[in-house]
Amino acid sequence: MSQYASERTTRIARQYDLFQASLETTEKQRKYLNYGYTITGDESYEQRQEQLCMEVFRAAELTRDHVVVDVGFGSGEQDFLLVRTCEFARLIGYNIAETQVRYASARAAHEGLAGKLEFRAGEAEALPGLAPASVDRVMAIECAFYFDRPRFYERAAEVLKPGGRLVLADICFSDACTWLARPRVGTASGNRREWEKFFHTRSIRPIHQHTRPGAQMTVTQIFKTMPRATLTFAQRVEWLKMAIASQIVALGLRTRLLHYDLIVLER
Repeated sequence: MSQYASERTTRIARQYDLFQASLETTEKQRKYLNYGYTITGDESYEQRQEQLCMEVFRAAELTRDHVVVDVGFGSGEQDFLLVRTCEFARLIGYNIAETQVRYASARAAHEGLAGKLEFRAGEAEALPGLAPASVDRVMAIECAFYFDRPRFYERAAEVLKPGGRLVLADICFSDACTWLARPRVGTASGNRREWEKFFHTRSIRPIHQHTRPGAQMTVTQIFKTMPRATLTFAQRVEWLKMAIASQIVALGLRTRLLHYDLIVLER
């Protein structure tokens, strides 16, 4: 890994460590970090966030014997939802934010789920400790734009069994924005060229019309739940940066400069 990549990973990890500390300070009951999936428009923000996770779970088509990997699991909230709603054998989560790994691990132990849910510190591009062809599903919910995508696709393909699936709820630039696209976010066709070196594309479903309302709501949610008196200056800065980013994403989805897709790939 280059020095730049290492510094960037450290910066992202610090950002999410601060987010997690903030979420624990607010004592928010459901600690999701995604833009959600709106169906009726009457759902709460957290219900929309749960619905996005459920869309990914349904696309994964899990069975009781499946070993699942969740990369970039945030606070782990989506994995505790998975336990409540789906049958599977075991889940291994990877995250670069140590605070979130500790939080999710402690919660799993407290809820008697340590044998079912294991949370590890590690990069999505490395998935340390996984043997080749050892898992059935890999999921990435609204986080692949942080990854070195070619390395991630290659490693995910390596650890998946034949017929295994990689399921992503993913944001990227439209092909009209090649000049604007940052390397990690990438464009729709550029990302597809990379993953099809390792996977067969089962389906790509545009869901921007379902995710844009949540992105628009995010800034309101941030200011409503952010306890200004108890957050550190660094935490306030990160929340404000996330608020700005959410509005950029909402604008990008409205103008179709950004894509939000539910992608199912098969090994």
